[in-house]
Amino acid sequence: MNIKRLVSFFATGLMLMLAVQACGGGGPQPINYGHDQCGHCRMTISDARFGCQLATTKGRAYNFDDVQCMVAFVKAGNVAREEVAEYYLPDYSHADKLLPSEGLFLLKSESLKSPMRGDVAAFSTREELAQVQETHGGEELVWADLWK
Repeated sequence: MNIKRLVSFFATGLMLMLAVQACGGGGPQPINYGHDQCGHCRMTISDARFGCQLATTKGRAYNFDDVQCMVAFVKAGNVAREEVAEYYLPDYSHADKLLPSEGLFLLKSESLKSPMRGDVAAFSTREELAQVQETHGGEELVWADLWK
């Protein structure tokens, strides 16, 4: 392989990688619990059951300690809603990874005691929500309810 083709190959790969990153196509970024600060209230993010993230269309990720902080951040105009590529929430029952908000089931209950008292947890299945609701009570929400 000659040098021109090799340089072209690497340049094309680099441009493709940057394009994917700029579009936010890499999924959620890891939250460093106990160290990262909430993008809205600046509190240290410590509870993986409630830590969430929004990714912008430009590839920037903002972390939050509570879904209500994330909503307040957008409502305050820190990021325009049309610039948000994705909202990510943890599954309360399996908080080891962040999932796209679309399709998640939400439960609001004061007894959940989230960090900023938004008290909203997300679940990947309605059955898991119902199990937690048996213990904590509360009401099921949809994503649009958080923006009212």
